[in-house]
Amino acid sequence: MGPGTATMMTAVASDSMGLPPGRITVQMGSTGLPPGPMQGGSNVTSTVGSAVYDVCLALKEQIAALAGKEGSAFRASNAEQLKPDDLVFSEAGVSLKKDASIKVTYNELLKQNDLPALELTKESKGTQQPYSSYSFSVHFVKLRVHPATGRIKIDHVVSCADAGTIVSPKTAEGQMIGGAVGGIGMALMEDMVIDHRFGRPINNNLADYHVPVNADIPNVDVLFVNKKDPYVNPIGSKGLGEIALVGMAPAIANAVFNATGKRIRSLPITRDKLMEA
Repeated sequence: MGPGTATMMTAVASDSMGLPPGRITVQMGSTGLPPGPMQGGSNVTSTVGSAVYDVCLALKEQIAALAGKEGSAFRASNAEQLKPDDLVFSEAGVSLKKDASIKVTYNELLKQNDLPALELTKESKGTQQPYSSYSFSVHFVKLRVHPATGRIKIDHVVSCADAGTIVSPKTAEGQMIGGAVGGIGMALMEDMVIDHRFGRPINNNLADYHVPVNADIPNVDVLFVNKKDPYVNPIGSKGLGEIALVGMAPAIANAVFNATGKRIRSLPITRDKLMEA
């Protein structure tokens, strides 16, 4: 569907191949392309990202094999079979790690081997048994409650997540901020009222169903552990979507309890519930 997926895959390929993001094009959403998982479950970056990583490694191995053929300058300076780790990959082409003067552009390498292009398809298995993988997050909320009216004003939110390798810090931060916004709505205002005679919502419009707007959202600081998971997949990345949201409403409820001594056990936490408790 594309909710940041192209950005993530570009970042993985850029880091793997040593190329600037502007030199990478991601194609997706076509049945003519290799199969992929569903867009959901906070697993696309991990699964598709692993496939991109794996195919980039395979591509580097193929490039190393082409560059290290008998008679090449690369092979002359390296008695053993050339490996990707022996090379530096960049926008300019490939060069020998121990002697940068020995280099070749990608165009030259393809011409030397009479190839119009290199094309690879690689299957990635993702998470391997016997390991299971989980992401974690913690949310801190500072708020004020008016003693006479029960009005709740959120002053500051801090969210910290451990989701393995953070492939794209900017979009990951946006995910966490979006989760905070959704959690504020869940905790303080969103309330679907059902007419049980007909099984339909009564407040099925944005005039009656309240959602957070800019004025409701405080400063939100986002922090990441950003430590690679060594088992889950080659890029060490785990899901981030759900953990951005699920802990936010409980954190607000705990902050309200800390401020008022009143434990509200149903959402949203509205003024009438605070005054009655």
